[in-house]
Amino acid sequence: MTEYELIKEQLEKDHQRAIDDIMYQHYIEQDLGPAVGAKKLGIPRRAFVYFVQQCGLQKDKFDLIKKKVLNTGDWMAAL
Repeated sequence: MTEYELIKEQLEKDHQRAIDDIMYQHYIEQDLGPAVGAKKLGIPRRAFVYFVQQCGLQKDKFDLIKKKVLNTGDWMAAL
């Protein structure tokens, strides 16, 4: 078993959810970056990045950032 598989098993056991759900909650819903997300989960940063890539969350994060920028632009235009 690889180090990532061991970390994945431990996270899923601790959170009682699939790795996809755990990573989505931290990376997208809570909008945590790799350093803060990894620290909160108690895993190495490189493992956090690995799971983000494995779960295919880069597009979701890009959409979240794009949405924030568009909303900020609307707010700034009102001033």
